[in-house]
Amino acid sequence: MSKREVLIQTLVSDYKNQIRKIRACFLPMLKEYIPLNEYAALNELHCHGDLMISEIADHLQVTNSHISVTSDKLINRGLVIRKNSAEDRRIVYLSITPKGEELAVNMDKVLHEFYEEKLSKMTIGEIETFISLIHKINL
Repeated sequence: MSKREVLIQTLVSDYKNQIRKIRACFLPMLKEYIPLNEYAALNELHCHGDLMISEIADHLQVTNSHISVTSDKLINRGLVIRKNSAEDRRIVYLSITPKGEELAVNMDKVLHEFYEEKLSKMTIGEIETFISLIHKINL
């Protein structure tokens, strides 16, 4: 195996291990909140305002059916409501509720603090390099 192949194999292995560790940290940290997939959809509404299911799915690169199931859960929790379009009643938007806004802000703060702590040993230059390398992968 070439040095490049060994390095790529090590990179992939280390990446997978880091993702597992992050998920393991998130579970206990977020147990009083909602699952991350629900938070991702809620955060789209928090950041972008009213959106159709298809728009959220496009932003998160998941299927419409996944967001449909997720939105039902968010609606049942009182975090999101459905709103009909004033122009076309066939179009339905999801809209975040005040309770959903509060939860999104709180979860964002918890996640920001987590990442801030985990990246605290990196310099600004290292973070910039890391971002540049992630963008270079271009998946």
